[in-house]
Amino acid sequence: MRLFAAAAALLFTAPLYAQSTCTLVVNPTSFAISASTYTGDIAVTQPAGSDCGNFSVTSQANWIHITAGQTGGTVPGKVSFTADSNPSGQSRSAVIRISTKDVTINQDGAACAFGINPKSQSFPIGAGNGSFAVQANCGWSAFGSAAWIAIPSGGSGSSDGTVNFTVAANTCVDGRTGSITVSTGQPTPPVFTITQDGSQSNLSLSATTATAPAGAADYRITVTTGDTCGWSAYSDVSWMTITNGASGTGNGGLVYHLLENKSTVRTGIIHVGALTYTVTQQAPPPPPVVLSSVANAANYATDAVSPGEIVTLFGSNLGPASIVTLQLSSDGKGITNNLAGTQVLFDGVAAPMVYSLAGQVSAVVPYGVAGKSSTKVQVQNQSAASNTLTVNVQAATPGIFTLDASGSGPGAILNQDNTVNTSSNPAARGSIIAIYLTGGGVTTPASVDGSVAAAPPAQLAQTPVVTIGGVNAVVKFAGASPGSLTALTQINVEVPAGVSASLALPVVIKLGDFSSTGAATVAVN
Repeated sequence: MRLFAAAAALLFTAPLYAQSTCTLVVNPTSFAISASTYTGDIAVTQPAGSDCGNFSVTSQANWIHITAGQTGGTVPGKVSFTADSNPSGQSRSAVIRISTKDVTINQDGAACAFGINPKSQSFPIGAGNGSFAVQANCGWSAFGSAAWIAIPSGGSGSSDGTVNFTVAANTCVDGRTGSITVSTGQPTPPVFTITQDGSQSNLSLSATTATAPAGAADYRITVTTGDTCGWSAYSDVSWMTITNGASGTGNGGLVYHLLENKSTVRTGIIHVGALTYTVTQQAPPPPPVVLSSVANAANYATDAVSPGEIVTLFGSNLGPASIVTLQLSSDGKGITNNLAGTQVLFDGVAAPMVYSLAGQVSAVVPYGVAGKSSTKVQVQNQSAASNTLTVNVQAATPGIFTLDASGSGPGAILNQDNTVNTSSNPAARGSIIAIYLTGGGVTTPASVDGSVAAAPPAQLAQTPVVTIGGVNAVVKFAGASPGSLTALTQINVEVPAGVSASLALPVVIKLGDFSSTGAATVAVN
């Protein structure tokens, strides 16, 4: 207990010393200076009763230099400094710290002047190099406006300098424009303009033409151009539409759709930039040519054909929509074997054509089928061929033409006075009448296919037997009708005196083993 009492006594009897205080004063506390070099002083003091002793000085700005008191000093004292001129057009600030007090230095931006020469440059499509001079009295930096402009050197400075730059090759059709801006910190910095040509060769298509069938379908075109190059496409016809890829950037493709063509061949164009892609769509194929039957042109018998016979062929799509009749050959001695693109073939041999129509055509059987047991018949309409029919061949297939072309009734017969035999104009018994028929067979001398009969006319190789009303008639002539086709046979007979008068006596013509049908008639009084 005595020890603690002693300690307490010492505590309360020891002298008490007051602590010292420091109140540092700097003047001025800030500077507002121009952009020029500046030298200034800062007074360091303390009020009465303050005990600051020494002070320290620091500055982090590289453009502030402490020229006096840089290692500190004793209060009262002075700090001197120098501020470098500001090369930039932007203002700046720095701090000088004196112990615990900060002195702020605010410096204006320089009154900079900038210029460039030249102000622009143009380049062809290929890559290139360029440069321009910068006139400056303070700091600047240059940067390009696009990726195709690069500045490998001379991109900045604080006084006059040169900006070197490169431009990449232009892979587009269109020309382009870019720039290099010389940044100065001022609101309207100098701008160097760069223009570069494009080239149509920078755009290509996978093809420039196409031919498509008549049916509706989709097709594709490949577009090739530079990676950053835009393009667009359109069709100039309504039946061809772009369904995908009407525009794009860089390589790509477009898909177009064709409507079904129900008419003639047609052409449309897809435009891709300045390029054209021409599409020709074919007409629909013609309907099939169908051959149904081959008949005698006079009585429509279909059991056989004979050399030199005029036949009618029935079917569909055999010829044109409107009838085209026979045409003379260039020498005028016969008829052609092609009418409006229609041909009739007998064992591959083109027959002389009498007329052509969609549903039926007429031709003359070539004399070359003589001696054959059958012949293959086919019709060709334009480039389309019909089916083939095999038809029997006979030496003769006599068929008498009738006035109404039905194959029966009043025959195509002229009276002796060359008037047409009719029920109101009958032939007299004992008079000579001319009967017109086809299918008489070969002639003597031999006739040429499709030839026009000349004088003296060729006569039938076989002697005909003619009956009128069942009574034999004397044959006066049997051969080609002068001025007509040799395929048209004229038989002149004398009307038997013993035949009964009638307005419709059957007429039958027999050539060898083959007879007409007896459906044709003659009027006799």
